[in-house]
Amino acid sequence: MKILTAEQLLEVDRQTLIDQQISSLELMERAASSVVEAILKDLINSPKRIFSIVCGRGNNGGDGLAIARLLMLAGESVKVYLLDAGQYSKDNEANQKRFIRDIISLFYLDNIPDFSDNEIIIDCMFGTGLSRPLAQEYDQIIHRINTHPNLIFSVDMPSGLLADQISDPYARVVKPTKIYTFQTPKMALLLPGHHDFTNSFEVLDIRLEASALDAQISTSFYVDQQVATDLVKPRQRYAHKGSFGHVLLIGGSYGKVGAMVLSSLAAMRSGCGLCTAYLPRCGYATLQTAIPEVMVLTDPGEEVITIFPDVESYTVVGVGIGMGRDPRTQQAFAEFMTTLPADVKLVLDADALNNLASEDVLLSHLPPNTILTPHPKELERLIGKWSDDFDKIERVKIFSSTYKVIVLVKGANSMIVSPDGRLYFNSTGNAGMATAGSGDVLTGILTSLLGQGYEPLEAALLGVYLHGAAGDQAKQKRGEEGLIASDIAHCFSSALQEIKRSEFL
Repeated sequence: MKILTAEQLLEVDRQTLIDQQISSLELMERAASSVVEAILKDLINSPKRIFSIVCGRGNNGGDGLAIARLLMLAGESVKVYLLDAGQYSKDNEANQKRFIRDIISLFYLDNIPDFSDNEIIIDCMFGTGLSRPLAQEYDQIIHRINTHPNLIFSVDMPSGLLADQISDPYARVVKPTKIYTFQTPKMALLLPGHHDFTNSFEVLDIRLEASALDAQISTSFYVDQQVATDLVKPRQRYAHKGSFGHVLLIGGSYGKVGAMVLSSLAAMRSGCGLCTAYLPRCGYATLQTAIPEVMVLTDPGEEVITIFPDVESYTVVGVGIGMGRDPRTQQAFAEFMTTLPADVKLVLDADALNNLASEDVLLSHLPPNTILTPHPKELERLIGKWSDDFDKIERVKIFSSTYKVIVLVKGANSMIVSPDGRLYFNSTGNAGMATAGSGDVLTGILTSLLGQGYEPLEAALLGVYLHGAAGDQAKQKRGEEGLIASDIAHCFSSALQEIKRSEFL
């Protein structure tokens, strides 16, 4: 799914009206219907509620008025608050006329509505079309909404958040419980710096014209279930274990052998034919006992890796899991990188990235399309500090292009950057996955998929999606607080089967 700018979406709307021969008011009704359906689905088990819908003067306010009317037709209790303005958009005015006038309460910015604590607020003041930060006169209404103790929903965008720009953390922006946005996610919804404003969002399909969407040029994409489904390779009936690759995982140190257990488990659960783990001698019994399906090779060192094995006989190599930064390990890693065959398939994580960052000369030895999986601090060591999320994106794009590598920046909506400058944001995952070992599981998955014949970018896109989807299934079983990394590994198979089933729906 493409991520489009506000200007591009405006053009898609315009073309949709022409191609589908509908009016803008009809498209607004379609959008409002999708929001009402989504809200009622989300609240299906909630007790009786009252909706307070706060509408602005433009088309986002028109959406709100249409939503209010449709909620009332569905039997819901609704209050409508419309900003008093000298002028409204055409479709906003049209939706006002569909109400009995007394139902709409006008409000002024210096005399804002008084919501009761049991009401659910639906924010429809400003949408994607907002082009500048809100003025100080909006302080009262934004503060009143943000301090509301009940649910807050925003339609299209949280009012005050700019779709294509960085918003200051202290900007006047609604902080909703959930956002219902139309057709494509907006870049602003995916940036870590906006985390206060984008707790959760859902993309609603309002059937904008497919050809108009296809005509828009974008280098930013959203990896959803359809993308993942299209990537999955079917297994052949007469395949054997050699058909799905022999992966090698290198890592571990005294006290961090569990990281190798998690990564090896994830590699096997995600489908590789054979997996060998190489780690210090102290980890042999632990790993061999924990996962009997994995073969184990040990380093001469008792507690740390002191020499790297020959990797030419393996399909793909994953390095860094729990490896540590002992000087002997750092020296062994440097020798490994400088003697690496140019055609080796490689995944680097954790201390492999830290060692890489500490010796810039090693970057020139990275094989093309190596997958790097830094968390934000590891990324900072590789590319330096950034001023904001857009600066970070540009720095990662330059790094990826310079060294011809794929960079997977871990976090909410994990971002994948390919050497040609394309950006991919993941749609799965939850805050419960911010737990020790989650990244080790991801490294095992990525290494396994590469071993099974997926191209590096395919492996990165599918791997991060399924990692998040497995985490979402684990959340359903354990809750966010109780989720641990091994839950993700154990849920991988069912997450994969779910998207395989979706092919036939």
